[in-house]
Amino acid sequence: MFRRAYRTRLDRILAAVEIPAIGLWLGALCGFAFIFAPNAFRLVPDVTQFADLTAANLRVLGNVGAVCGGVAIVVALARSIDAADRTGDVIRAGLILLALGGVAYETFAIVPAMTAITDLHSPEFAELHARSSQVYGGVVLLALAALVMAAVRGDA
Repeated sequence: MFRRAYRTRLDRILAAVEIPAIGLWLGALCGFAFIFAPNAFRLVPDVTQFADLTAANLRVLGNVGAVCGGVAIVVALARSIDAADRTGDVIRAGLILLALGGVAYETFAIVPAMTAITDLHSPEFAELHARSSQVYGGVVLLALAALVMAAVRGDA
């Protein structure tokens, strides 16, 4: 459909959009998990303030994910239009879509239930935190896999 030189240049431009979009989202996810959350838990003594602060950050993180993930899905599918091997591009878009689904589940199901609990040491909170950690970890792994796939994609 396109001349080879144009296709290669276009793919590089699209990759220059897709890779940073996924990388920004992945960095924000990791920053929350490894820097913000442990410090907030340690430094914010009031349970209500902690819950509000964490929920607000997760909402913003969900919005960042929606924008960055949406851009990455559109670009991955655009890269697949004239690719010799579309499978990797479609799989990448699917991984990002699954990650966005995990973020939605976290945002609309787990976080509201966690913020309703006033005792951070209760078994209910521990159970929700474990589920949250599993979902969040899955989102991080899906985003990481999509980033690696985008980075190693060939020019075909």
